[in-house]
Amino acid sequence: MTNEVLIKHSSTRLLSLDVMRGLDMFFLVAIGPLLTVWQHTYGLPSWLAVQLRHMDWEGLTAWDLIMPCFIFMCGAAIPFALPKRLVNGRPTRAYWKHVFGRVALLWVLGMIVQGNLLSLNPAIISPYNNTLQTIAAGYLIAALLLLIPNRLVRYAIPIACAVGYGLLLACCGDYTPGGNFAIQVEQWVLPINRDGYSWVLTTPMFGVMTMCGLFCTETLRGSHTALRKIVTLTIVGLILLLGGLCLEQWEPAIKRIYTVSFTAQAMGWSVLMLTLLYTIIDVCHITRGWGLLTLYGRWALTAYLCGTLFWHTLNTLAQTLTYGTAHWFGNDIYRLIQVITAVTLLTSILWLRERLR
Repeated sequence: MTNEVLIKHSSTRLLSLDVMRGLDMFFLVAIGPLLTVWQHTYGLPSWLAVQLRHMDWEGLTAWDLIMPCFIFMCGAAIPFALPKRLVNGRPTRAYWKHVFGRVALLWVLGMIVQGNLLSLNPAIISPYNNTLQTIAAGYLIAALLLLIPNRLVRYAIPIACAVGYGLLLACCGDYTPGGNFAIQVEQWVLPINRDGYSWVLTTPMFGVMTMCGLFCTETLRGSHTALRKIVTLTIVGLILLLGGLCLEQWEPAIKRIYTVSFTAQAMGWSVLMLTLLYTIIDVCHITRGWGLLTLYGRWALTAYLCGTLFWHTLNTLAQTLTYGTAHWFGNDIYRLIQVITAVTLLTSILWLRERLR
């Protein structure tokens, strides 16, 4: 009998997926704010401090990887939700209900978070400029591609989209903030968007990242041995990462317009991180101690909304609850206590959400 671990194809979720999603979210709403306060109070090494902010234009930091990882993990969840709604490879009513319901929910929430929807003022409402909407767009693209029975064709299309997008950027402009083609299209189609990001022309790249996550989960849920899965995804991750680094010789890595070099590196890191967590958790069965990250992973959307839309409310409540501690510990430590309290409140909301499901 072989001593290699076999992971059977089933509908059971992989714990590593929830942990990775939770790690990404916890870094956004907890670790990032805590380290930022520490940086302002006590200072951090320059190499670490730079990782807590987005690059102004060219380059890639850990903070820049949060959004691509979300999109990647959205695709990783698809094999658990959509294939079971297919009958003989054809979409059922439940399939489209699930897809369009998810897309609509994410789109509206995205408009609420950053699109000024609640202002009810058409002059300032932006229909497309948020992470949740990129997830929705990628989800819809992946749902359509999932209906293609030939797997090679299914994955060739996203690759072709990436190549086509890269050629458009190279041939129709340059890679400066004012001269690149993606931002020009953004200003033509959605002139209200002045945040320096591309959303419209970049939409196919969101589909590419979603399909990358879908491919990884299909690999992990396949019938091959765990060793083969680990080797396969490690090779894929390294190819993406090194390929993106090589592409930087001709095309800079720019998150604001999701150049192919940036996207490849972001997906390379995502694939390698998922492979590492899968090895530790699902193969080596080190399953203890992941409770907090699993909680954030299962309720990532709730955590995101609380950490963005309601963070000011949580921070104000934390300030009220910790009032007076500055007298005992000083203002520097008080600011850390306040952030820790806000994160604790957010975690408590997720805990209640878990219990009420």
